[in-house]
Amino acid sequence: MLTRVLPALEVLPRMTDEEQSWVIAQQFGICAGWRLNFAVNQAGEAFGQDGTSGGVSNGLDRLVMGKLRSQSDLIVTSGATARAERYKSSKHARIAIITRTGDLDSVPAVQGSQFFTPLIITNAENFDSVEKALNDVDVEVVSYGEATSMLDPLKIVELVAGSGYQSPILESGASLSREFIHAGVVKEVCLTISKTAKEAFSARSVSPSMLRALFGSDANFGLVDMLVTNENIFTRWIRVPSTEENSGR
Repeated sequence: MLTRVLPALEVLPRMTDEEQSWVIAQQFGICAGWRLNFAVNQAGEAFGQDGTSGGVSNGLDRLVMGKLRSQSDLIVTSGATARAERYKSSKHARIAIITRTGDLDSVPAVQGSQFFTPLIITNAENFDSVEKALNDVDVEVVSYGEATSMLDPLKIVELVAGSGYQSPILESGASLSREFIHAGVVKEVCLTISKTAKEAFSARSVSPSMLRALFGSDANFGLVDMLVTNENIFTRWIRVPSTEENSGR
């Protein structure tokens, strides 16, 4: 059973998981900007014992992820996540992989059949070596920034926008997610809390402090949507502009 908690309390009619996933995605809507999709269990863990997000996910969560992808025009992830999760090509949107090495031999989205040509994003310093590592597969390698090994979310956002993408969805581990959040470029966070751990948890436990624990003290987001099932809590958070941004400075 699916219950809408925010913005108003409503117990929805009995539906299949597919129908529920559409309701959740439609309530979350399309993000005009960068959206982060992230899943944890009620203990705050982003990975199961197998080292992948599959250990803290379930069927409904994966259906919702597919619907959120269908509302985006670019799926962005890191090389580490693409390898660990064995990312496949999506029929919904192009996949972009951020990598310094081009070590993507184990990634089906790069090595297998493709709906879209993968976009490989690297820094200017590593562009030649990444392009060489991937010269035998069908990908587009692009670089951002200057000759530096530092990750620069602002330059990546500029590159993506310059390529015409308006609604990217970021799917990555906590480290890269924090980098993008701290750079102030993530407009929305879609956080799923799956009840796969033994710790007690309820919708009342969802608070901004949970988001700050995951992404850092400057994760300044407000909760705007929450839907609950027996196995999941689906939430959407919108970044609250700082005082300086509101004042135009």
